[in-house]
Amino acid sequence: MQRLSFNTVRILILVLFLLGVGGTFSAVAQDSSTLTIGINAEALSLDPHHVPGAIIGNRIYHMIYDQLTRTDSAGLVQPMLATEWTNTDDTTWVFTLRPDVQFQDGTVMTASDVAYSLNRLLFSDQESLIRTQFAPYIVSVEATGDLEVTITTPAADPLLPLRLASPYAAIMPEAYTEATGFDAVQTAPIGAGPYRVVEQVAGERLVLERHDNYWMGAPEFEQVTVRVIPETATRIAALQAGEVDFITTVSPDLVDQLNDSEGLSVEAVPVFNFMLIYFNTNTGVTANPDIRRALSLAIDREAIAESLWGGRVRVMNDYLLPGEFGYDAERAAFAYDPEQAMALLEQAGYNGEVLEFTPPADYYTNGRLVTEVIAEYWRAIGVNVEYSPLDTSAWAERSLGGLNVATLQSFGTSGDPATSSIVQTWASWVGQYYQPGDEFNALAAEASASLDADVRLANYRAIIDILDRDVPIAPLYQSVEFYAFRDGLEWTPHQEFYIDLRPGAFSAN
Repeated sequence: MQRLSFNTVRILILVLFLLGVGGTFSAVAQDSSTLTIGINAEALSLDPHHVPGAIIGNRIYHMIYDQLTRTDSAGLVQPMLATEWTNTDDTTWVFTLRPDVQFQDGTVMTASDVAYSLNRLLFSDQESLIRTQFAPYIVSVEATGDLEVTITTPAADPLLPLRLASPYAAIMPEAYTEATGFDAVQTAPIGAGPYRVVEQVAGERLVLERHDNYWMGAPEFEQVTVRVIPETATRIAALQAGEVDFITTVSPDLVDQLNDSEGLSVEAVPVFNFMLIYFNTNTGVTANPDIRRALSLAIDREAIAESLWGGRVRVMNDYLLPGEFGYDAERAAFAYDPEQAMALLEQAGYNGEVLEFTPPADYYTNGRLVTEVIAEYWRAIGVNVEYSPLDTSAWAERSLGGLNVATLQSFGTSGDPATSSIVQTWASWVGQYYQPGDEFNALAAEASASLDADVRLANYRAIIDILDRDVPIAPLYQSVEFYAFRDGLEWTPHQEFYIDLRPGAFSAN
């Protein structure tokens, strides 16, 4: 079967937009007490303590849960369920809790609930794919007063308050969670956040109701429905028909058209996240580092940024992001050199072996187009690419099972390499694809515990040298998220994909 050219694909997309999702916004009567959100995927579980880290988790869990700390839109740590914290010695942190916080079942939060929640995250008998982001940094969590929790770390860790700002460090009521049981909590949890779960229909919707006694004050909407609509065109059509008020993951090709549509607008925000290709360094054609390097050199990132994103994304020049500790603004962008790529393939003895490329079809903004183009870049240097985009559930299953040879993925950070995917992720399920070794791990451990900025900087740059040498990933561009919503909604997007529905963050006129 003949493949469509890249330009033909773009023209078809534009035609589909004009015929199927373009035109004039058709407003319907809006109930100001409700909000309906169209989202591209659903969380694997509503229990943040026992899932892999994912963008969809960042979106959903902030509607249901609060944690001890949070980050503001500039990435700075702020109080949340903890009002203050003190590092009493190198390895001891004392957190003072906010009084009179009610969970969604009406019970009042105590230090015992907080200790229970964090110990559940860290030490429960249930398997947890997010645990590796926390367990190396915490030895124990104890309630040392009605409103006081003491956390002990294995070494000095100046970044502990930032780590606990993660939505995966959610606080739950001990009595409800224990009485309900693990299986039921996956779909019917209780948190301290602005909305309580009242219904989940897998693959279709999540219905939330307002937590009227929320400690920050009652949120704007009485009810929020999150509709799962994987296809971009279908989400946009639902917004234009007035079936939803707000959608995530808008294709950049459609931003101008949506902004020109009556009654609609688009917000964009660069996020603390970047897109990449990760390779299986253990098996298959990508086990050879020269082939991984060739595949990275074959990608014209500047052309992708300009042609597929309209120049709205920043091409990666580092494994860190602007604003993140240790970022090198002077480092050159990742190179595009197809001639060198072909020479490396020859040097590696590549002889037409199949490269299985299995990216997600709909999970990431523009992901299908980007990966189609990357597959063509690889074919252009002589690689035998078997391109098989997968639906989200099949891609997640394949990824977690260690079955990918090459795929599209995003890595995130909270503003410091010690909390970023380039340091933490290899201890998680992604570690099936690359084992960084003793030197990498020693550098990361020392940097995480050090109060000396020069030591930390030197170590992180040394880690980046290792990534350059081993090429387990090929960074592409910093992620930009586009949201579209009806007029009358006011919201400032967050750099970590949060859909924040708390008072003052999201409102309707």
